[in-house]
Amino acid sequence: MRTRAAAEIESPQLSGRFTPSFTPLVVLQACHLAELTGFLRARKGASLVSVSFAAGEVLSADALDGEGLDAIVAFCEWTEGRFEFMGGAPVPGTEVSGPFQWLMLEVCRRLDESRAAASAGSLPSAS
Repeated sequence: MRTRAAAEIESPQLSGRFTPSFTPLVVLQACHLAELTGFLRARKGASLVSVSFAAGEVLSADALDGEGLDAIVAFCEWTEGRFEFMGGAPVPGTEVSGPFQWLMLEVCRRLDESRAAASAGSLPSAS
């Protein structure tokens, strides 16, 4: 039989599902603002991502379809899925360097560029 302390250690500090208004960006910001240390794991179908934090700063990120900053950008495109944040030691992974504010601005810039390119590609060409 598990002890209560063991059950608490295994339980996530934060968990839930993504919605159009509760996006991966919101979850990353919540981890930052709460100055959490540990790792965030998320799943959307067969897609997985893991992001490690120390005192609210992102240390590393890995996904099945990318590493480091690329993994975070791909993750922030999700509109559905589930996540959990496990407090404790961050898990090793592909390093992401830079302060959180810069990281979020870079992610948003890349997302904007990706959306603009997709929009431009869907416009009918003038002949």
